[in-house]
Amino acid sequence: MKQGRIAMAAKALTLPVTLAPALTLPLTGAVCVSPAVAADTAAGPQTQQTKKAAAKTTDKTAKAAQSAQKPAAKTTQVAKVAPAKKPVGETIEDVHNKLDTLARAKLRHMNESLRPCQTRKDVVQNGNEFVARYMAVDPDSLSTDVHDAQGPGAKYVGLIVYHEQEFESRAATKEAALTGNFSVVKARRVTEIIRYDKGKWID
Repeated sequence: MKQGRIAMAAKALTLPVTLAPALTLPLTGAVCVSPAVAADTAAGPQTQQTKKAAAKTTDKTAKAAQSAQKPAAKTTQVAKVAPAKKPVGETIEDVHNKLDTLARAKLRHMNESLRPCQTRKDVVQNGNEFVARYMAVDPDSLSTDVHDAQGPGAKYVGLIVYHEQEFESRAATKEAALTGNFSVVKARRVTEIIRYDKGKWID
């Protein structure tokens, strides 16, 4: 009895194995398809193209949103510096420089035109001796000054101050007097007043 039960149990265990090929044969060549894929396949190619276009639109919208979130690039503005404006008209320093230039030229002209001058001395006899004499303006004594003009007319008034000197040399002969040592025997302080009008000094 025991052996008969064992044999029957063995047959029962081997039965599914024997039936397995029969159960799997009808499924040969079949493809398992998910419900979503089956729905897409049934919908046709137009639905798939619509979904692709929608996906592209979604991508563009996402990129646009990301671009909007990015901070705008900083623009560096360079401030334009306006050139410094030159002062309108002349300054008092400009006017004073013009006066100095005029005064130096004036003294040079005076030393050339004075008579007697250093290059053309005058000689006279005084008793038993001869006296040689000439006049000159000392350029080292020159000074100038500028003041605002009082009243209508000129804008400025200028002062030119210098020393006019007289030199003498005394000797027993004319030749010795002309070549001797000259010394200042007279000196006077001269002050000239001139006015500045229309951009120049009027002597």
